[in-house]
Amino acid sequence: MTHLLRSLALSALLALPALAQSGPVVTGTDAPQVAAWLAANGYTFSLDKDDEGMPLFHLELKSGYNALLFFYDDDPDRPGYESLQLYAGFSTDGKVALETVNAWNYNYRFAKVYLDDERDPVIESDLDLSGGVDLEGALTVFLENFEAVFEIFADEVLGQ
Repeated sequence: MTHLLRSLALSALLALPALAQSGPVVTGTDAPQVAAWLAANGYTFSLDKDDEGMPLFHLELKSGYNALLFFYDDDPDRPGYESLQLYAGFSTDGKVALETVNAWNYNYRFAKVYLDDERDPVIESDLDLSGGVDLEGALTVFLENFEAVFEIFADEVLGQ
């Protein structure tokens, strides 16, 4: 029953629209825009570059856990990157079973979990901007959703 209530509560939270004011519609973003939003919303972060030279944020979630924020899909005909991905990995020495990960993915939306090469769980979530979004509202919902599912995963699967 507790699992059902958590599922319903999470579904209700994730279904709520962003409470941020509506801004201009954008189809991409860049590191300075995201950095400004993160700073304005109280996140601790540092900016780096990934192996392909794209922006990469090392981000501390409000729960205290660390995550990475990747930028993808830079179209030369349009400004900015068209998608973002939040990523967090856990070191469990391979103690999480694939069946557990599959069951979690079956029960939850807005993030996927998989086992990496060392059989440690990884949680990811993607945000597609290419169809046009209010960036401030989209980032608000994106981070809130990720933090919500991240905390449920850490609690239910890892017992943290």
